[in-house]
Amino acid sequence: MVAVQFAFLAAYAVALVFVSVISFKRTKTLDDFQLAGRNVGPWLSAFAYGTTYFSAVIFIGYAGKLGWSFGMATVWIGIGNAVIGSYLAWKVLGNRTRAYTRRLEVSTMPEFFMARYNSRGLKILSAVVIFVFLTPYCASVYQGLAYLFESTLGIPFVWCMVGMAVLTALYLVLGGYMANVMSNFVQGICMVLGVGLMMNMHIFWGV
Repeated sequence: MVAVQFAFLAAYAVALVFVSVISFKRTKTLDDFQLAGRNVGPWLSAFAYGTTYFSAVIFIGYAGKLGWSFGMATVWIGIGNAVIGSYLAWKVLGNRTRAYTRRLEVSTMPEFFMARYNSRGLKILSAVVIFVFLTPYCASVYQGLAYLFESTLGIPFVWCMVGMAVLTALYLVLGGYMANVMSNFVQGICMVLGVGLMMNMHIFWGV
């Protein structure tokens, strides 16, 4: 069983490397690197957003900790995240943000705030906010996945962190945003299949 798990993990790592190489060949300009040429479709965007937003937080934090402690009541947390954090965020901000960034020819949110409001202070403030809040968030995701690999596969925590960091750096440096989107698409498929498999095992086999 452990050998099968390692095989799936190795296949996923190979898929990430393959995505990195393909994305690198398609990346010609800075705009390609940062925004994939602004040509990412809705399905890829949805998978990228969903797998980033609902990752170790959902499977380990909510399902593993809160779900185990409080039962089905914690489903409302997921529903709130899906409706408010996903649907309303895209419905209210998505189209407008895309239109503004195209018109102002900017690639990042700090650049957007500076160009939209003609304020260098807002650019610095937004960059600081992104750094301060996303750094611990990314660290928590890495930590959650490392604990998962350590408990299920017996891989030491430190080596899990190093391996994930190397893979992440590889596909980000080589392919930029397109590599990130494509890797999240692969991850999203794995998450959908994994959730479906776990639900079937629980319903039909009581596992």
